Amino acid sequence: MTRFCPYCGTTIRERARFCPKCGKSTPPRRQTVALEEVAPLQKATAELVEKMNRAAVASEPLPVVERSTPDLNGKKAASGNGAIAVNRQLAPPTHAFIGAYEQAGFGLRYGAWMFDFLITLIALMTFTFAVTAIGNQSVMDSNRNLFLVSGLTILLFVLNFVVLAGRTGQSAGMKILGIQITHTDGKPFTIKSALLRHLVGYPLSVAALFLGFLWMLWDPQQQGWHDKLAKTIVVMSR
Repeated sequence: MTRFCPYCGTTIRERARFCPKCGKSTPPRRQTVALEEVAPLQKATAELVEKMNRAAVASEPLPVVERSTPDLNGKKAASGNGAIAVNRQLAPPTHAFIGAYEQAGFGLRYGAWMFDFLITLIALMTFTFAVTAIGNQSVMDSNRNLFLVSGLTILLFVLNFVVLAGRTGQSAGMKILGIQITHTDGKPFTIKSALLRHLVGYPLSVAALFLGFLWMLWDPQQQGWHDKLAKTIVVMSR
């Protein structure tokens, strides 16, 4: 490729570092780029940008999928454009909003139950150790001690699931995981409802091989049999 001196215009050799006429230093080869090498690249870039603009103008908008949310009674709900959507067959995912409530899913509810179970188990062991130490006799060798330990354990269950849950809407395990019980109509949970839900509903749910608890996995409102009996749902605490 022919090179020229940028100062006097004299033709110089390709590898020359100084002009033979004016003696000035010439720019290195890597800084001189021929115009015929740049033009094709600019043309290809312009064509690519033009094709992208045409594609953007000609493209169609993506279809909008309407979603529906069932209300607290499990009925059909209207979608955003006024159409009636089909009711869900499976329970909504954890933290899904149903009405004004943020649902607590099966995992959180099971975790709260496990915390309550561990608390009861620890208390039972403590009662057994204390009664054995005080009476200097094994619980299994004394009916009186056995009834005493059983009575204390039942009392703890009532305090946790009836008194505490009835006043605050939360058992000890629910309080740890931040979930609570409320009525489907939005009214607060009461001791009367706790008696019905836990002392009547729990035995019914357990009697059917725990089917009453598993029912929440496919129920639209994530209700177990004990929830349906007391007309309650379990939601995230506020």
